[in-house]
Amino acid sequence: MGVVNELDDELRSILPDEWFTFAERGDWTSLREVQIAMGSQSIVRALGRGGWIAPHWDVEHGGRGLSEPDAAAAIARLDALAVPRIPRGTGFVLAAPAIRQFASEETKRRFLPKIVTGEEMWAQLFSEPGAGSDLASLACRAVRDGGEWVASGQKVWTTLGHEADIGMLLARTDPDAPKNKGITYFAVDLRAPGVELRPLIQMTGEHEFNEIFLTDVRIPDLWRISPVNDGWAASNASLAAERITLSGQKAGGPQKRSILGGKTIDEVVALSRDRGVNASQRERLVNAWINAKVLGWTVGRVKGPAGSITKVMKAKSNQDLQCLALEILGADGLAWEGDVKSENAKYVREFLRTRANSIEGGTSEIQRNIIGERVLGLPREPDPWVGQAWKDVPRS
Repeated sequence: MGVVNELDDELRSILPDEWFTFAERGDWTSLREVQIAMGSQSIVRALGRGGWIAPHWDVEHGGRGLSEPDAAAAIARLDALAVPRIPRGTGFVLAAPAIRQFASEETKRRFLPKIVTGEEMWAQLFSEPGAGSDLASLACRAVRDGGEWVASGQKVWTTLGHEADIGMLLARTDPDAPKNKGITYFAVDLRAPGVELRPLIQMTGEHEFNEIFLTDVRIPDLWRISPVNDGWAASNASLAAERITLSGQKAGGPQKRSILGGKTIDEVVALSRDRGVNASQRERLVNAWINAKVLGWTVGRVKGPAGSITKVMKAKSNQDLQCLALEILGADGLAWEGDVKSENAKYVREFLRTRANSIEGGTSEIQRNIIGERVLGLPREPDPWVGQAWKDVPRS
């Protein structure tokens, strides 16, 4: 267990002694207070600089070059101590899988080290107003100009784009090819000339999403992540990782709040003890607890397209849990005044936020298609335009 001892030495230089005390006791509430006081991203940055965020990556890419078993042991130790280890934004969970698999060595060295430290925050520029569920029909264009590319078009539902430094951009580079054959995957500077962000305000009153307009934005070829016109394969590396990420945390340890929003099963169980529940609510709560455990175990073993299974399950179970929580709150869950200072209002906020779970990251309907076609091997839906050039396919 030399790797774990080495990690512990590093952790003790970063974290206060009470962190380990609270973790050993399972006092996650007190530990959470320490984490808030320190700032989780400062911890992530320190771990990233030491190569512990992705210890199995090569050293020149920001890792430690550990074997898979040693890396797994290190990650398990971080999780057991509830140490935050995901940089803010979507660079680590979504961009990195595509970069590691498809980008040139020079491009990997440019982006990966700053992804693991969180020095550069990423956001996703995939969906468009006319290309959401049918992402491969996207119309944003990128034209080569010497050692650069010039991109123009519109993207939408860019989560935290207003805080990000770099965007994962899918753009059409060959309109004469079939829709999923002429796409290239780029990184784009979200502060470059020609990039305009417009906020999209949710029904919770918060600003989480954006629409982004690109007008003749210049992108160095070094920032091209996929081979030219092979961006669809690279995008699937990101999309598969997204489905698993949006499925929630693995089972075990303290219940962590999902990026999809929603009160955790532990919080709703505590609410039920405080408020009391009837027989029907108790049965639904037990089912919700079982679902949370089964989902956690399944997330730990699924890979690739099978992530759609956990994505669908997470969306439904999370929405059902928030509905149950509001039912337990009763009349206290009816008033919504737009702020989330009171605990009751926080439950209402989480209920509203989770209504998007069955849409974001690929609708549940699309996920079921993926399960049928790519997991179960069922026949694909008929497509009269399959194999036709993108420019010849009618667009609504």
